[in-house]
Amino acid sequence: MHLCILPSVILIFPEVLERARKAEAEAATLKSQLKTETTTSKRSLREMEAALSESTTLSQKSEREYITLRDSIKSMTESWKHETDRLRDEMRKREDKVKKEAETVGKKYKQLAEEMKAAQLGQTKVKDLQTEDSQIRKEIEDELRQEIKQLKTQIEEQSHRSGQAVETAK
Repeated sequence: MHLCILPSVILIFPEVLERARKAEAEAATLKSQLKTETTTSKRSLREMEAALSESTTLSQKSEREYITLRDSIKSMTESWKHETDRLRDEMRKREDKVKKEAETVGKKYKQLAEEMKAAQLGQTKVKDLQTEDSQIRKEIEDELRQEIKQLKTQIEEQSHRSGQAVETAK
């Protein structure tokens, strides 16, 4: 029985050998392909890890910059708000000051207007008094002239009488 199997095994053996060689060749090809694909996938994995690391670094940097910008904007907003509040207060104070100055100037103007009226009344009184003084002077001068004329006339009469008396006495 063993002998019968042997010729068929010998016939099958080259076939098996052929299949084994094909399998070995295919295994070598697959092994080479596996090695290539492993190398490629390792390289791709390294590249992806590098890209991931770079992306993570960039993301962290962007996040830090975002936080810095957010804090800066918040700080600027608070600063602007504080500045506008300060400016509002300053403007209100200036407006109050200008109002007070305007009231003071108004009062002074009113007082000045009253003083000007009083001065005009005073000037009118002075003019009236000057006119009255002129009239009185004129009247006094006229009276004095009259008296001087009368005195002159009297002196001339007395001088004439004296002259007559002197002649009579001579």
